[in-house]
Amino acid sequence: MRCLAARAAHAQQGRCFFCAPTERASHSRANPSMDDEIGTISCLGATWRCTPSEAVGIWSVVGFYTTMIVVTITHSVMQSNAGTERNDSATRRHTMAGDGGDDWCMLCSFLVYFFGLAAGCLVWALGGLMWVHPIQIWWVQLLGAAMLVACGYLFVAAHIDLGENWSPEPEQLARHQLVTRGVFRWMRHPMYAAFLWASIGTLLATLNWVVGWCVFGVNIIMFSRIATEERILVEISAGRYLQYRREVSALGPPWRCLGFDREMPEASSYPQYREYSKLG
Repeated sequence: MRCLAARAAHAQQGRCFFCAPTERASHSRANPSMDDEIGTISCLGATWRCTPSEAVGIWSVVGFYTTMIVVTITHSVMQSNAGTERNDSATRRHTMAGDGGDDWCMLCSFLVYFFGLAAGCLVWALGGLMWVHPIQIWWVQLLGAAMLVACGYLFVAAHIDLGENWSPEPEQLARHQLVTRGVFRWMRHPMYAAFLWASIGTLLATLNWVVGWCVFGVNIIMFSRIATEERILVEISAGRYLQYRREVSALGPPWRCLGFDREMPEASSYPQYREYSKLG
């Protein structure tokens, strides 16, 4: 009786573990699922067992980072063709004004990242793919793929909202303006938030911890730019950026714990800030 009950339960779930091989194959074709095995070419040969959810996860990773590269190059070419000028003296001043403690923190982060990545690649090479991608959970991988799609939208939207105020590196432009519209109403650095969420999405979509660790390094580079960019924005916005900064989180509410929303005491030394305080 218990065997019949178990068989009925599996039949209701669309699976047939107790069927003969030929019956199981026909049942699988009649009731395809995200956990059925498919041709390895769909997963680019990057997994030990290719399933629809695995393929969706891998291609979502490829799609997001391809979108990131194409949009960045396209926007850079548009800025160059538009003849966007930069304020070199102001850019150098803000770049050199960094805190030495932050530089040491970033250096330590890079070292941890590098040795972690080296160790992961060694484990992959010696132990095989199963050591770095031991499990497949179809709904987790689909969740990661959905996160990557959302991150791609956020990244593109941030570029559109910034327009001619965007630059591939932290620098003060000649006609630089503070942007608070669009996705910037919800976070001050939506591109960096997209990278952070995409790192998590990549880990979930592939369930490969070495791949997840590899793309996490992009966040270290992005986070190192925030302080310089915010010093530039305080200066060009006559202090309005400080009010915007108090109201809107750097990367969105879930990431306030990272410390990018703490006060900027050095901003009060800017003449533009003192003039803005008098007007306020």
